[in-house]
Amino acid sequence: MATIVQHRDTKVVYALIGTGYGAYKATRPSLLGGSLLPCEESGEIPVAAVCDKTGVIKWFYTDELEVLEIDGIKVEDLLSLYGESDEENLATEQCICPACQYKIPVDCQECPSCGLFFPE
Repeated sequence: MATIVQHRDTKVVYALIGTGYGAYKATRPSLLGGSLLPCEESGEIPVAAVCDKTGVIKWFYTDELEVLEIDGIKVEDLLSLYGESDEENLATEQCICPACQYKIPVDCQECPSCGLFFPE
């Protein structure tokens, strides 16, 4: 089966082939410091490869796509199987673990993802 995604701006539907994560870093000598104090540029490029119904491969930034179906099951149906619904997420006040960025309940003493302990 496949993962079906939709481009947010054009609303065109594609099949997801895979994701990639490009990173780059460039260094050049600075005007005043030369090689001792070089100018550095770096960045990250989160992209996904998709194909249309004719099989043409295209690349999009991942924040431009949204998942519609995984293996023929709609995303909202798939997440409801695991108890992840909007009502449940709104009912429990949550915060973000500062170490691993995992969503945890506010009254939690320890992060279930990374094990970071939160003193009272």
